[in-house]
Order: sequence, then structure tokens, then C-alpha cells
Amino acid sequence: MAVVALVGLVAAIAVYVVSGKYDGDESLGATRDSNWTPPPQTFLASRMDVRPVAGWTARIGDVGLPPASTFASSADPIWSQPFVGDQGSRGFLIARTPDAAGSQWWLVGVDALTGERVFAPVRLDAAMFSPECFLNGPEAIVCLRDGDQGGTAWVVDTRSGLVTFTGPTDLRTSSGALHVVQAGSYAVAQTTGQGVFGIGPRAATTWFVPGKGQVTTRPSRATNVAPQNLATQAAGGDETTVFSLADGKVVTPELDPGLSWASAVVYPGGFAVEVVEPQSTSMPVGVEFFDIAGNKMGRADGSGFLSTSSMDIPIVESTVYSPAGHELANISRFENGDPVLLIGTTLFAGGQSFDHDPQRYDLATGSEGKACKVTLANYLATDGKVAIFQSNTPNVGLVTKAVDLATCDVLWSIQSPFGSLRHVWRIDTSLVQLSDDGTELTSLVAPS
Repeated sequence: MAVVALVGLVAAIAVYVVSGKYDGDESLGATRDSNWTPPPQTFLASRMDVRPVAGWTARIGDVGLPPASTFASSADPIWSQPFVGDQGSRGFLIARTPDAAGSQWWLVGVDALTGERVFAPVRLDAAMFSPECFLNGPEAIVCLRDGDQGGTAWVVDTRSGLVTFTGPTDLRTSSGALHVVQAGSYAVAQTTGQGVFGIGPRAATTWFVPGKGQVTTRPSRATNVAPQNLATQAAGGDETTVFSLADGKVVTPELDPGLSWASAVVYPGGFAVEVVEPQSTSMPVGVEFFDIAGNKMGRADGSGFLSTSSMDIPIVESTVYSPAGHELANISRFENGDPVLLIGTTLFAGGQSFDHDPQRYDLATGSEGKACKVTLANYLATDGKVAIFQSNTPNVGLVTKAVDLATCDVLWSIQSPFGSLRHVWRIDTSLVQLSDDGTELTSLVAPS
């Protein structure tokens, strides 16, 4: 059974208006919210304080792939990124079988709880290079191949593996008109200077949100929080549009008369916007916080900017806020764009712009902890007490390591030789590893 750390439910926060002031030198003791709870986060079901061993194993033959196949999106291990994404405990990967055309390409689904295949391998096409595949909602994947005479699409029902559509499409994986990208759990098509489009069951565009044509996406997969259904897009000038990835519905925040909004960032349970006055269209006079319907939940006064790299919890300049607008902590050595990582109630932040290791902050108390020598962008998963990181340095090979969140000590590490196909992914509450030769998947669990 899936084990999800429901360490808080932002959507359940009562809607009320608060006012704060962000000043990195102020004490938060009198203003911070002692009732704050973090957003729901998914933690690993198995403890990671000792080097893990194999749980279930799924080989190429077990999922129905022909002999000589590998879970790979390229014959070159350096470029192979076979993981498409996950929908709950179901993980989806690209696989290849060498043939005269270069490779026969497949879409494969595996249940990360049991190792059993979700459906028989879906045959895509035979070509030198892999198609690109994208999640598109909770029950579909769209795979695309660009071509000189137009593109080809496959739409797959991920419950059954049935190809519900295959045929020509105007969508493209290369830059230009209708360039497809992954935005949360949805695939969207964007055209520069025009806007963002939804993608329907026949690989054609559906809803449309006008704008500059670039949806804001996470800078990395380093998060324990589920993808949000809201997204943002620059709309022209300094303004930003907030909209639903499911149906393109635009969410307009309720602002006081005479105010407009500039940059916006989406978080679990809602979003925040920089508000500006007519006479000062570039410098914010405050930040306001809204629920997913655009109802105001709080406000922080001041001329600070929202951090665009923090998408699990709001940060304005160097102050952390709850999604309801309450101050939680002040961060030292932090600039907009520096990576952040939320694990439970602990925030790792700051350091990159100051050549300093990320600092720990307990958002339940606002207190600052020790610095950890980790690269936040390399974060993979946690059991709540131990964090898993991995790095893939050219000419070295993949390194996976476990770090104790209390002490920052490295507890164990696994290193692959250069040229290995090994990858490790978190799929729901499971840690899944691809073997060095790319022929088998295993779950990584604590020794019994």
C-alpha cells in the first residue's frame, strides 16, 4: 500500500487575510505562524539508513520485451534517459531493441510496488533515435517523432496500454511552433509570441492561453511534492497569467482597486503574486497570496521579489512564508534563483550564490540549523530521515549516496563505472534502479 507522508494539507487552510512585512533583520517570533503545516509530501516506504538491497526484480523478458532489449532511450549511455514519468505507483520507460533501422522503440509500464508490468510493451516505431514521450494527465501518454514531412504521434491509454491514436500531428519536440514540453503531469504545446495550448486525445491542440508562449516549469525534479495543476506564463510586459493545465482555465486573483500583478509563482494549494501600483509597474509594493480559485489568503507588504526557484513554499527576498502569507523563517545567504528543497518541515536553502553549502531551516520553529555539503538539484528521494542524492559526472559514472538529515553525514554510496546504463528513480514511494547493462529493474529496499 502506498505510504504518503501527509504532513499537512494546504488546501484545508481557512481563508483569512493576514499582513506581514519582510525584513531579513527582524525577529519572526511575534509574527510567525505556529499552526503552519507543510504541504503533503511523498516519502519512501523503506528506510534508507543502511545500504539497500534488491527487493523485486523485473527483467526485459518479464515485461515482454524481446531478447537483446534494454531500458534505454539511446544506444549511447551518456544520452540515455529512458524514464518518462509516473502516475501513482506506475512508472513508464522507453526501451529499445537493436534492428536494421537502428532500434525498435517501445513504451513500457511497470508497477513500482510489485515489479509487475502494467501492460504489454507498446510498439512505437523503428528508427535511429527514440521518440519523445510525455505524460498527459492521469491516464495518458503522448509520444512524438518529428519528421521532415510532418510529425507522428502515438497516444497511449496508460491503464490498458491501448494505443488510442496514431497518426500525423502538427506537434513538435523541437523548438518552433507547437513545441511540446512537460508541465507538471500534463503535456502542453507552446508557440513563442502566441501562447500555450493543451493537447487532446488525438494529439491535436485543445484549449489555448495567449501569452509569450513559455510555460514556467520546475528547474529540476528535486521535490517530494506532487505536480501542481496550475501553471504560469508571461502574458506581456511584466504581467503573468495563472492557468489550469487540465483545461486552460485562467485564474484571476482578487486584487484591491488600483493594483495589478506582475510575476506569479504556483505552490501546493495556491499561488502568490507580486502586486504593483500604476505609478511603479516594475517594483512590487507587496506580495499577495491566493488559493487555487484566486481568493486572497494573505499579504506581505514591501518591495521584495518572489523567488522563482522555490515552488514548494513561497520565498520573498530572503523570508519564507506559508501559502496563507505568514512568515516562517529568514534565510541567510540566499538570492532569487538559488535552489531550495523542502523535506517535511525542514527547508534546505541558500548558498549557491555565495559559494556556501545549503543551510537547514526548521520551518516549524524558524530556527537555523547546520549547513550540509549537498547539491540540492541532485536530490532524488527521502524516507523522512535520510535523503538520497545522485550525480552523473561525465567520465565518472552515476554516484548515488544517502545523507543523514540530522547530521549531514554520508551513510552509504553506490558508484557505477563509466559507460553504465544505471539510473535510479523515485516512483511514488519506491526507489527503483536500472542495472548497469540496462536489462533489469529492481526496487531498492532496506535489508530484512
